[in-house]
Amino acid sequence: MSKAVEGGAVSVDERLFRREFVMVCLVNMLAFFSIYLVIPILPVFLEERGYSNALVGTIMSMATVAALLRPLFGRFADLRGRKPTLLCGTIVLGASTFLYAAFSSALPLFIIRLLNGLGLAAFHTAAYAVVGDLAPAARRLQAIAFFYISVDVTIAAAPITAKAMESSFGYTPVYILAGCLAVLAFMASLLVRETGVATVAASSERRRVKLTPLQRTIFLTTMGFTLTFGTLQTFIVLSSESKGVGQGELFFTVFALTLIVFRLGVGRRADRWERKGLILSSAAMTLCGLAILSFTFSLFHLLLGSFLYALGFAYLPTTLSALLLDHTDAADRGAALGIFMAVFDVGIGLGGIALGPLADLWGYTAMYLCGGAIALACLALFMARTASLRG
Repeated sequence: MSKAVEGGAVSVDERLFRREFVMVCLVNMLAFFSIYLVIPILPVFLEERGYSNALVGTIMSMATVAALLRPLFGRFADLRGRKPTLLCGTIVLGASTFLYAAFSSALPLFIIRLLNGLGLAAFHTAAYAVVGDLAPAARRLQAIAFFYISVDVTIAAAPITAKAMESSFGYTPVYILAGCLAVLAFMASLLVRETGVATVAASSERRRVKLTPLQRTIFLTTMGFTLTFGTLQTFIVLSSESKGVGQGELFFTVFALTLIVFRLGVGRRADRWERKGLILSSAAMTLCGLAILSFTFSLFHLLLGSFLYALGFAYLPTTLSALLLDHTDAADRGAALGIFMAVFDVGIGLGGIALGPLADLWGYTAMYLCGGAIALACLALFMARTASLRG
């Protein structure tokens, strides 16, 4: 039972920044810092050893392939518990990360990247489910935003740290630091209490998860917009250079900083806004930024488009996942979030693969606009399917 406090203070069960919530965000930050220490230097490490771009891309993509198993890890977290899934994921991530320092040939690294991806898929899915369990309904979007910020910080800081360490000390110390951080994530996971409500005793809880039309629409919309991010992540530097703008990498700097500032700045106010309205406005801002980036011919347009795209993306996936949690049973949260994150990761991965050939045929502008058209079609379907939905 909630216990209201006089003067309009937050009720007891609307508290967000409790120990478990802070710890699961810390676990997320440590684990992703470990991951983003490796991502920027491993391709260079492989290239120096004479591997082709195709093989480098295949090895790096194994972590994304592992993301396809997120729904299975999510269901495991529903049935067996969030904490065991969290612990298993972080220990696999840590153990496999240390192995980077021991091997330099393709086959072992191929396996190590797959193990890295499996650890990431397990711990992150369970951690997201813990956040869903802990967040009060009135602060759900704020909770998800802070959970995302714990990753945004690592995207901004870890690659710089990795590059500086590699230049000064070589690759091995970077891999060792990354492994140590993953082990610290495991140790921090020990302090996260079990938050799941499902058990394996009842046969009804072994049922196959049935997706509702709303959930399917949320997944489709998420994939439509992450496709656009996948194309930008893959081609923004190349497309900018093709138009005489040599600072395409600034997209990533502006993107990360905008996400952090606006997710921190909006805070709890976002939960007071209607979910559908926030999704629509965020999607519109994202598409506006994408349109500007499609026709970028100057540094100003690159920075403006990057800012608007990030401003929309700051609350688009977070609000979609909050709406998903609003309409998902507590016993199925892990599975639903597992599918959501698998769709998110696969959408980014498919962006470059599926739409990249369009750049060869018609140019980068047409590729970006086609991606935007797909996202817009998904948004139109979302609005049609949720026309009668309140909140």
